[in-house]
Amino acid sequence: MAFSRALVEGFYGRQWRWEQRFSLPVLLRQWGYSSYIYAPKGDASLRSLWTQPFTVTHTENLLSLGRYCRKAGIKWGLGLSPVGLQTNYTTEDKANLDNKITEIKRLNPDIIWVLFDDLPAGNPSLAQNQAAVVNDIQAQMPDIEIAMCPSYYSFDPILEELFGQCPDGYFEALNTLMDQRVDVLWTGNRVISEAYTADDCKKAAAVLGRKPLIWDNYPVNDGRKTSRFLHLLPFTGRSSEMASLTNGHAINPMNQFHLSMLVLPTLAAVYNDDKIYDVDRAFQSVLADLPDNLGDLMARDAAIFQGVGLDGLSSDEKTELLATYGQINHPAAREVCEWLQEAYRFDPACLTD
Repeated sequence: MAFSRALVEGFYGRQWRWEQRFSLPVLLRQWGYSSYIYAPKGDASLRSLWTQPFTVTHTENLLSLGRYCRKAGIKWGLGLSPVGLQTNYTTEDKANLDNKITEIKRLNPDIIWVLFDDLPAGNPSLAQNQAAVVNDIQAQMPDIEIAMCPSYYSFDPILEELFGQCPDGYFEALNTLMDQRVDVLWTGNRVISEAYTADDCKKAAAVLGRKPLIWDNYPVNDGRKTSRFLHLLPFTGRSSEMASLTNGHAINPMNQFHLSMLVLPTLAAVYNDDKIYDVDRAFQSVLADLPDNLGDLMARDAAIFQGVGLDGLSSDEKTELLATYGQINHPAAREVCEWLQEAYRFDPACLTD
């Protein structure tokens, strides 16, 4: 299976706009990405309301996104979270799933991700139910690329604390029951992993029974703690070794669309075998595409926004930053101002979509 670099729009909270999504495929192609996975946690039609049909408008938007991706020369996919099927998978559930997949097939995606992350888990038949769902989708769409996200998608103990103890033999059962062509998503040693070493990737492969498809939760900042920061600095702790030790590397961006564009291009440098990865050079390269005054400000403030965050800034500092960035007519500067004004404050209600 060829190694792929993907963007997965998979965050909670404030969502991107459709015109932003439509503008992204051509950029992703320029930056060396091969696919765009639409899987926002705020799209209830793919999560809590997955049994309901897409609206006409939503269908048109998804078809348009597919056209933009094909025109740019990248693959596109959907992330479906069939809420409830991880607990119980009945004949009626299968009929509902068949209807949803029939609807998705009309959108002609290249990829489908079946996502069981962040849902109640721990039941003894968890692996059997999840594998049955994946197998039924594969039977309906035999030529599509499929990945699944298990309930326990990291070695992070927080997952068992939140969703229940991992059943004995969970990963062994998934590996036995699912086709080897199905990728398994993995966020690393933690839900938000600071680094991926060769040993980390090998350890994950040993547990999963196949090379992992990495779901990288950087630069995403959609959580109660992470929403207080802007992750603007280039990737670190990732190396070109991952290309041989994993089946792919998918990046989950920030709620801030334009500020995410400072980070996403730097992944290409990680996998450039011709050059030693230089973080400073990667950062200067993306800043060079900004207006001079904004580039200078980002060079000055990125480490503060990422390391100090909103709660570490005084009221006077926030006021001064608002005045400075507010004078710049650029969407990235406007996102900084909105963040400073708490427009991206975490709302627990987003977890129920």
